[in-house]
Amino acid sequence: MKSPTFLGEPAQVGPLARVLCAVATKDVAIVRHLERLLGLIDAVGKVKVPLDGLHSTLGRHAARAVMCSRNVEILEKQWQMLIDNISSGDTATFSAPVFPKGEVQGFGFHEAPRGMLSHWVVIENGIIKNYQAVVPTTWNAALRNENDQPGPYEASLLGTPLADPERPLEVLRTIHSFDPCLACAVHLTDVTKREIVKVRAL
Repeated sequence: MKSPTFLGEPAQVGPLARVLCAVATKDVAIVRHLERLLGLIDAVGKVKVPLDGLHSTLGRHAARAVMCSRNVEILEKQWQMLIDNISSGDTATFSAPVFPKGEVQGFGFHEAPRGMLSHWVVIENGIIKNYQAVVPTTWNAALRNENDQPGPYEASLLGTPLADPERPLEVLRTIHSFDPCLACAVHLTDVTKREIVKVRAL
């Protein structure tokens, strides 16, 4: 597992990070959904959850619900834009890429459901020469970095009380609240540059 940092610091990505950024930037639409959810928690559970109370297992699940509600609104708008565009006569579905000769490099950032996702590629004469992705779980499951700072998983577990140390369900619940996907986050490296795997597309 890699240990990426943002401005030299470990960073949690995902729905909770998005919701907290939305609050900080006063994103009215997301704040409206968050206030509705916190109101429901107060009405049903008789608990007032402060903003810093979202830094928790429950908070990560709550943030995912907030983002799902907001995404439904965004999808409805995008769907209507698509229908309007098709109705205007634009029915194109594909544009063939044109790659320049020689070597080119590129990267792209996207906010996936689990968090910040980036793709990095080197293309030489139209053929992928090198490719890597830095996926949300890479950020959240990051090991201690060079400054011995814990990654988000470890930091979220510090001080967690265990009802039964032989069956640490609290640890599982907390890590599951990040919605981990380790299959994409684990990278294979061979410093001798030996070929580890070769994939051929037909």
